[in-house]
Amino acid sequence: MSVNEAFNIASLKMVHDELLATIEQSALRLEQFASDRTNGELLQNCIEGVRQIRGTLSLIQLKGVDLLADELLEHINDITLGDDPTTDKRLDLLTSAFFMLPRYLEFCLQTSRSMALLLIPHINELRQARRAPLLPESYYFAFEPLKVTRTATSQSAPTQENLPVLVRRLRHMYQAGLLKVLQGSQIKPSFGIMCRALERLESVCGISPLGNLWWLANATLSAVCEENLRITKSRKMLLSSLDREIKRLQFEGNAVINREPDTALIKELLYLLTLSKSTTEKTKAVVSAYGLPPLTYSDAELAREMEFLKGPSVNTINSMAAVLTDELHSTKNILERAAQSGAELLSESPELLDTLKKIADILAIVGLVSPSNSLKQEIEKIQRWQSTGEAVNSSDLLGVADTLLYVESTIAGLGKTNLSDEKLAQINALSRDDVMANNQIAEAEKLVIDEVESGLAMVKRALSAFSESNYDKAHIANISATLDSVRGGMFVLGLPRAAKVIAGCMKFIDESLMEDEQQAAIQHMMDTFADAIISLEYYLDSLKVDKKADTEVLRIAEESLEALGYKV
Repeated sequence: MSVNEAFNIASLKMVHDELLATIEQSALRLEQFASDRTNGELLQNCIEGVRQIRGTLSLIQLKGVDLLADELLEHINDITLGDDPTTDKRLDLLTSAFFMLPRYLEFCLQTSRSMALLLIPHINELRQARRAPLLPESYYFAFEPLKVTRTATSQSAPTQENLPVLVRRLRHMYQAGLLKVLQGSQIKPSFGIMCRALERLESVCGISPLGNLWWLANATLSAVCEENLRITKSRKMLLSSLDREIKRLQFEGNAVINREPDTALIKELLYLLTLSKSTTEKTKAVVSAYGLPPLTYSDAELAREMEFLKGPSVNTINSMAAVLTDELHSTKNILERAAQSGAELLSESPELLDTLKKIADILAIVGLVSPSNSLKQEIEKIQRWQSTGEAVNSSDLLGVADTLLYVESTIAGLGKTNLSDEKLAQINALSRDDVMANNQIAEAEKLVIDEVESGLAMVKRALSAFSESNYDKAHIANISATLDSVRGGMFVLGLPRAAKVIAGCMKFIDESLMEDEQQAAIQHMMDTFADAIISLEYYLDSLKVDKKADTEVLRIAEESLEALGYKV
């Protein structure tokens, strides 16, 4: 089972900028209302903005954010004018939601995937505040558990002890471990005693429906403990739900043993078991009995993605990168002048060290340890040169310049990624040569895309002139050569499907437009061919945002060429 819910990334890209502007404007109105709580117009404008956000999210059918927007609307409609002791709490929750909405949309665009379950904790914060039922962690787990039938085991045997007395004792055993887990202490021993209680309950209830619940719960809790899953608020609530089931057995006795347990509870336990990735015999038996599909993500991966949502946005990262790049340019200029006019210029530029220290500190703060350390080494060299007045040769200055180029290459790559722990680890693990090479490749790819875009623009102008001149072929005489260079650019970028489409366009021009055709036929063909060119242009525009842009948009171009008789 994939973590990626289907969604139309092209639709999201189309509305993203306008949607982001509406979110920011609504958040600003809310902030203004927080300072002037008698201003009904500000509050109403904010409500209208949220309604517009909700409507747009409904159109693009993006899971998770629709529910978050619903909760946002519920809360903002409950705010009253004037002083109200509940307003501060509501405003805090609304502010958090306004922060999370654009961060999640950004996550979907950056990763080209949707993970609605990341939003469940934020949705539940809002639901809890208005005393609505909380969404279970398995809310987006697309699996409906069926009833299972187990065969009797040697452990399944009738007890000679009074059932309520035995269950009360086993419940006390379970609660002793549960209390420690809720407090966050002695986790492993506590899970051990809880699992022992569940194992004994399973033995008492045998292969009954309630016995199946204890069997599943025992396997799940064992897996949670063995695989060190996080003990989140929702998981603590799940553990407490099991205590209530034990209590029901204690007071209702045999009347509940053959009653089917709550399906939502079963589903939550199954989800957690699957998430654990446990491979023990207990887990395998449950997975086999229920026919559980595997998940493509782990609990650790979920935690990382949730941390990313709390981190800085792409706009923040880009702003930081722009500031650092400007600072680096000024230091490079000083070094360049020192190389030309003499190293003594370094002593006359005290701002050089201050600037480099500031850059190194910022890099360290955001987690870019490797480039920060490299820069600090160069700072020590420059400090020594300035304090001792020793001669500095050109090779020493080139060494500093090389480090600055490495730092600049690292910063240039920040806008293409996020600052999650995983990404930072990848950047820090790269060698200096790899970082610089990656940046140079990215710059080269950008130049190729610019050339390809320029070539397509020339083709469009030539086709327009061809149509406006009553199909004078002199205007399209060089189109094939231009498209051939565009096709070469697509190959350089590693885009064979686009290259094949362009080859089909070249064939159409050479074999159809350059031949004598009736004017009406040419006009019809030009309309169809324009669809192919526009599709290519749209695809190229997507490439500028995301190198891994969806190639399905090229199907429009392929179908257009096929309609013209040139199947790709």
